[in-house]
Formats: sequence, C-alpha cells, structure tokens
Amino acid sequence: MKVRRGWAPGMERQAANEEGRQVKCLIASEGHLWMKGFFDRLPAPVRLRLANGPHNICPACVEEEAERIAFKRHLKRPTTTIYFEVIAVIEKKLDEPGQ
Repeated sequence: MKVRRGWAPGMERQAANEEGRQVKCLIASEGHLWMKGFFDRLPAPVRLRLANGPHNICPACVEEEAERIAFKRHLKRPTTTIYFEVIAVIEKKLDEPGQ
C-alpha cells in the first residue's frame, strides 16, 4: 500500500507555530482546532489505535489516506482494516532513519 509522500520524521516542524506542531499532519495545519470533529468520526478501534500509537498522527490525514485507498479498492468507505494498514504504513515512514 502506498500513502502520499511527505510523511517523515520532523514533519511537524513545517507548521507556522507551536500549536500547529502538535501533530504529524501533511498540510501542517493547526489540528487542535478541528481534531475533535475528525477524531470522533473514526471508528472506536481506529481512535484507540491512534491514541496508543508512537506518533501523534493527524486523524484527518489518516481519514483522507484511508478514503483514497478504499476508493482504489472500489469500496464506499474505508474498513477498519484499511485504517490500520494506513496507520502502519505511516508509522513505518515516520520511523525511517535519516529523514
């Protein structure tokens, strides 16, 4: 599975201010302003997986990645398995050394 480019250690440093650096987000937005809405839309097991993960990954970015993969697989919406796969791929990219 491929996720969009840009997932890398230290990516949160792209944000304009400290509040925007709270989360690993592809668009370096201030996720604290809208995270509750996106986070609450995710299935409970996915929310738990993100909460217990080693990185503070943006739930909205996970949602977008999962929706893209589901569309490619001709599904109406992402399954929990797709969410978990997306999170695992993102975490692997964030753990890559030398980035």
